[in-house]
Amino acid sequence: MVHTGYNPALVALSVAIAVFAAYAALDLGARVRSHEAGRRWAWGAGAAVAMGGGIWAMHFVGMLAFEMGLPAAYDFGLTLLSLLIAVGVTAGAFAWVALRGTGPRALLVAGPVMGVGVAAMHYTGMAAMRVPGNLAYDPGIVVLSVAIAVTAATAALWLTFRRNQPWQKLAAACVMGLAVAGMHYTGMAAATFTAEATGAHDPHVAPLGTSQQNLALGVAGATFVILFLAMLASSLDQRRVQKRLHVSEARFRSAVQAVRGIMWTASSDGQFVEEQPGWSGMTGQSYAEYHGRGWATAIHPEDAAATLAAWDDAVRAQRPYTAEHRVRTSDGSWRYYLVRAVPVRDADGAVREWVGVHEDVTARHAYEEALREARDAAEEASRAKSRFLANMSHELRTPLTAVIGYAEMLQEEAEDLGQDVFLDDLGKIRTNAQHLLGLINDVLDLSKVEAERMDVHPEDIVLEPFAREVAATVEALITKRSNRLSLDLAPDLGSARTDAVKLRQCLFNLLGNAAKFTEGGAITLRLRREPGSGSDRLIFAVSDTGIGMTPEQVAGLFERFSQADETTTRKYGGTGLGLALTKAFANLMGGDVTVESVEGTGTTFTLVVPANLPRPGTEVAGAEAEADATASSAEHTGRGLVLVVDDEASQRDLMCRFLTRQGFSVRTAANGHVALDLTRRLRPAAVLLDVMLPEIDGWAVLATLKDDPATRDIPVVMVSFMADAALSTSLGAVGAVPKPVDWARLRGVLDRIGAGAGDVLVVDDDAEMRRQLRTMLERRGFAVREAGDGAEALERVRAAVPRLVLLDLTMPVVDGFTFLRQMRAMPDCAAVPVVVLSARDVSVEERRQLAGADRVLRKGDTSLQEVAAEVGRLSNATALAASEPSD
Repeated sequence: MVHTGYNPALVALSVAIAVFAAYAALDLGARVRSHEAGRRWAWGAGAAVAMGGGIWAMHFVGMLAFEMGLPAAYDFGLTLLSLLIAVGVTAGAFAWVALRGTGPRALLVAGPVMGVGVAAMHYTGMAAMRVPGNLAYDPGIVVLSVAIAVTAATAALWLTFRRNQPWQKLAAACVMGLAVAGMHYTGMAAATFTAEATGAHDPHVAPLGTSQQNLALGVAGATFVILFLAMLASSLDQRRVQKRLHVSEARFRSAVQAVRGIMWTASSDGQFVEEQPGWSGMTGQSYAEYHGRGWATAIHPEDAAATLAAWDDAVRAQRPYTAEHRVRTSDGSWRYYLVRAVPVRDADGAVREWVGVHEDVTARHAYEEALREARDAAEEASRAKSRFLANMSHELRTPLTAVIGYAEMLQEEAEDLGQDVFLDDLGKIRTNAQHLLGLINDVLDLSKVEAERMDVHPEDIVLEPFAREVAATVEALITKRSNRLSLDLAPDLGSARTDAVKLRQCLFNLLGNAAKFTEGGAITLRLRREPGSGSDRLIFAVSDTGIGMTPEQVAGLFERFSQADETTTRKYGGTGLGLALTKAFANLMGGDVTVESVEGTGTTFTLVVPANLPRPGTEVAGAEAEADATASSAEHTGRGLVLVVDDEASQRDLMCRFLTRQGFSVRTAANGHVALDLTRRLRPAAVLLDVMLPEIDGWAVLATLKDDPATRDIPVVMVSFMADAALSTSLGAVGAVPKPVDWARLRGVLDRIGAGAGDVLVVDDDAEMRRQLRTMLERRGFAVREAGDGAEALERVRAAVPRLVLLDLTMPVVDGFTFLRQMRAMPDCAAVPVVVLSARDVSVEERRQLAGADRVLRKGDTSLQEVAAEVGRLSNATALAASEPSD
């Protein structure tokens, strides 16, 4: 066995080659992250050559440093193969990790492959030796060398593709170089040489041969040159990248300054760890003050907590950060800043740092605040306008009431004088005034909605009968223009709880609109029920085959006083308030109205409302009914018998209370068959008939009564949700009162039964209204006194207690509410009937104050004849009550 040894100088040279090669590989490998594919693979190939070539050079120099006392030569082919193996396995391992990342799975594949390849390079190089002796290996040490190679290769790959600082890169290069050298010399320790012939000499008894030394130096020199050139290329590329980075950063800073902002950077954990000139210039804070999280002290105390919480969440979730807060600037003022920050990631996806921008948005914030204030002011002005209109009912309706009253009086005088030639003209005056009053009422309704003074009154309805009732009510209007009305009702519609009055008005408006713009066509009412979140939705669709509209016409369709165009308005008429009111009512009920139209083809309006409105805490719809339903003797028969026909027990009860209070005796029926039988047997003075009845509806009952000679002369008043006046009159009814019942309107219809004269005190600040009332009442035999305000009226009452008082509410000196309260406190005045006649919209609270009044009528809605009839009825009822013996 031949004794061996090492030349210390060449050993040191081999280790230096290994360390230098490792550093070059680390530097080049870091550039594999380049986004340019060509550059990425070029830098990967360079790193593989540097690492593989460096390992091979270290191995070859280490072999030259080995002295075994035998002459040695190297086979060129195997030596070249060992070099190719080193470069090839290193390149393959680098490529694998570049594609798959440095995760455990990728390293567990690439590391062993590269380690085994490096070991193969080593032992191939050993096999290239040509010595006069035998070469043997210790298996245990060979395995150890391979393990060292695999470990060193795995560590090399992991370190190469990490983002390292320069000092970290140098330390890693030293560790990798020593590990590779350790693998080589461990592999050499596994080798044993045995001489086959004489001629061996002691190892290193003499200095290295010149040729051997020159070869080692040549290999080392060539390796260092190659590695130096690689590092030079890396340095040049680094300078190129830095130059581009500086240009990009300068451009970015300029852009930030252009939007009145500053740029800053933070560490991966959200700390200020470097100097931030922009932040310091903006806030005046020094580095010591804003270092770490000191920057938060410059945030407004009201915004600081939310800012830090949002920043921590963004850093923790590694997602972009956006916020707006106030910052104390260097001059001590607070300014609004919009903050945006994004994480900057390395090739492995880890957050390297944060880059953020503070943009000064103080001017924008002030502008937005001004816009908000202007919007609020405009909305308040709109609400004030709506409140003004809602409160203007008295002033708006009083002149029209006078016009209508004068027209009524002149009609009566013309009839009395036989001047029939004036009757048509006076009728036109009255009709147009009533139309204008209806228009004002629509405007006031819209104003009430906008002023939030209109409420919804939910009630339970059965949908299919409700839809059929609506269709039956408007059918005469639709067929007037030769149109056909059809219903398309989905099965199992069930019931709903909604404001039936407003819903019915919406459908009347939509169907009436369709009828107005369609002639000789088809109109369809569809109803569907669809599930919704929290409550089902009712979908009403009204389609027609009329003139249709253009997109421009549709755009402004729901505006007030808006129609398709001026030509349409001239040809078809209308005010343009119907659809606006429909949309307002739909919104009030929690729904909406939409429209689809094709010019020349037709239009479809879709009304969507919730099927169940919430029940209000207190329903006031029946307040007046409850006031009128105070106990009165059911045996009071002074005004005759009235038959009430309604399938709802609560409605029958309300009607009974009301009629009993008016001096009638009452009988009731819950269905049409019973109603017909009672009418034939009892011959009532009047029949109050609902339309929606089980088995046989109200229209059929009315037709049967009018076909029977025994009952045809009995007055029938339709009291129903679908009490269409035109249809009722055409079938023989004397009047129609819609539900919820307007009790004043019902009294006006029934007052043809009662009459009587007496002393009436008219209290109104409008002299013309007093004159009209006096004229109408005196014609009916009443003695009339007048008062222009509440104080004067109290004097009249003190002088002589009247039989009845007609009272306005809005008056100077003493208003109607005060007069009523003080009059009721006077002796012998507690039971004096009081009829309130005012243009004012009486609120629920005001109605409670008017509990002492017997009736509340609204000017314009109630004609002078109806007022006179009401006075006569109350006067007669008072006389009858006074004539009854007391217990």
